Order: sequence, then C-alpha cells, then structure tokens
Amino acid sequence: MPAHLIYGDSFLTAQEFKSLAAGLGQSALMDSNYHRLAGNRLTLPELLSVCNALPFLDPVRFVLVEGLLGTFETGAGGGGRRGRAGQSNRNVGDWEGLAAAIPQMPETTWLVLLDGALSRANPLLRTLSGPCQVHALEAPVRENLALWIKNRAQEKGVGVAPSAVRLLADLVGNNLWTLDRELEKLSLFCAGRSIEENDVRDMVAQVREASIFNAVDAIIDGNAAVASRTLRQLFRDGRDAGYIIAMVARQFRLVTLAKSLSESGLNQNEVGSRIGVTAQFPLRKTLEQSRRHSWPVIHRGYQRLLDADLAIKRGRQAPEFALELLVADLSGANRR
Repeated sequence: MPAHLIYGDSFLTAQEFKSLAAGLGQSALMDSNYHRLAGNRLTLPELLSVCNALPFLDPVRFVLVEGLLGTFETGAGGGGRRGRAGQSNRNVGDWEGLAAAIPQMPETTWLVLLDGALSRANPLLRTLSGPCQVHALEAPVRENLALWIKNRAQEKGVGVAPSAVRLLADLVGNNLWTLDRELEKLSLFCAGRSIEENDVRDMVAQVREASIFNAVDAIIDGNAAVASRTLRQLFRDGRDAGYIIAMVARQFRLVTLAKSLSESGLNQNEVGSRIGVTAQFPLRKTLEQSRRHSWPVIHRGYQRLLDADLAIKRGRQAPEFALELLVADLSGANRR
C-alpha cells in the first residue's frame, strides 16, 4: 500500500497532496472511501480500523491524517500540548506500532500523513521514515526562491524579468501563498508579455503593504542588501522613518517575548497566544528569529534602535542615513 508522509511549508505540502490525490480522481475524495482524520484527536487503534478496512465499491480507500506528527513536537517549534519541561503530553509509545502496521495494511489503502514544519528530533518522524515515502518540503530561500518565482510565473503562462523576481522576493519573502496570489494577478494583467519590475510596483498593493514587514525582518536579521533596497522603496512610497522604527521596535519586542516564552518550555501555539500573533507564517518567522539571535545581539539591537530614533528626533542625522547606519550596525553584530 502507498504510504506518504508530507511535511513542511503549508503551500508546498498542499500542492504535493493535491498532486498525489489527482491520480485518484476528484470523486475519490468525496465519497465514503475518503477519510480525513484530525491527528490531535486520533488514536492508533482508530487509525488502524480505518486503514485496514477494504474499500466499498471502489479500488482505493484514501486516508488523510492531518497534524499527527506535530503533536509530538517538543520545544518552541511544535504544535502539541506540553508539560513544564517543554515535552509533549502525548505518549509516543502509544504510536510505536504504526511503523510496523503500515506494511501490513491492504494494498487498496492509500495513507497520507500531512503536517507542518517538524524538527529532526520528532520521535514519530524517525520511526515512520522507513515505511513511508517522505516528502520534506521547506520554503525556498535566496536563489531557490528566485527560481521558484520564475518557474511559478511560467506555470501561469508568463515570463518574469529578473528585476521583478528580485523585487517580489525582497518585499514578500518566502510566503508562498502571497507570492502565488500576486503572480496570478500579475499573469492576468501581463498576458502576452513578461512581468516587469514596474508591474510589481504598480499592481501589487499587497506587496507594497508587505514591504514594511520584510524590511523589518531584514533589519533585525542584519540582511544589509535586502534591508537597504526595501528601505529605499519605503521612502519612495512616502513611509515615515518614525513609523519604520516603531515597526522594528514592535518586532524586537515580539522576538524578545517569543525567546523568553519558548525557553520556558511553551510550544508554538502557546507562544503565539501569549504574544498576540496567531497567524502561522508570521509566528514561525518570529520564533525562527528568536532562535537565531542571542540575548546579547537582541540587547544591542534595542540599543542601536534607540540611538537611531534619538538621532532622527534631535536632528543629528537624516532619517535615511540613520536607518542605513542601523542596518550596517546590526549586520555587523549578526556576523560576530
């Protein structure tokens, strides 16, 4: 029987699942032989009962289990409930028979385990890597992100200029859901020709709004090249330096809180609830930043942000120059 374990970026996992399910036909996902199960409420006997049953008047029984492995994540990155030490409250021993049971399931059963981002230490991931075909799908970054944008545009029937690719990557980052929506709109607007940089600037309002968040991320991460480009674009769009500094300060605050809460053993969802960020993409980014930056780097970032704010307000430095210095300082701090 085919058994697939798909995890990682939500856009890529959704596309991979769609591709797998396409071979069964749409009707297979709508009738009595299609089972969609919530992993956080599922037990092994319940799953085996469904998987070991033969399909009714159909060649295949399709079983989709969502979020099972995420309930066994530990530390800040997981989605399951944890105790005081940051460990999942679910007992992985209750599921240790799954790996051995999969090869014994009927050939007519298609089992797909669908999850978000998982750590390599996930205990169920390790045991299922043998009997399952594993699809680990991380969101692309840097050159791979540029290639993804180019290929996605081509799938929609248009070319895209390198400068337009760079602008989309700078302003949106690797939020693939947003990139896909914007490429869809641009492909309709630019039907018959390539997407150019000016098309992105003129047509993608959501990208212009997203630019402040990507500038903030680039500043905090000390990514001087991206931060400088997005800052220049923000100033051209009429953004005020005080607003930019306030947004950077807000993100530093979220990173500080996320780092403190995750180090106390709370999981991803609990951290998000405490800091008021429930959307998964910005929450994951904030947690990743909190793990990348040490406390000394965060403290230095706060101090440099205060220096830049005072320099602007007291007229010692022009806003653009003060923010460029901030980017340069934080870039140097992150390399040390």
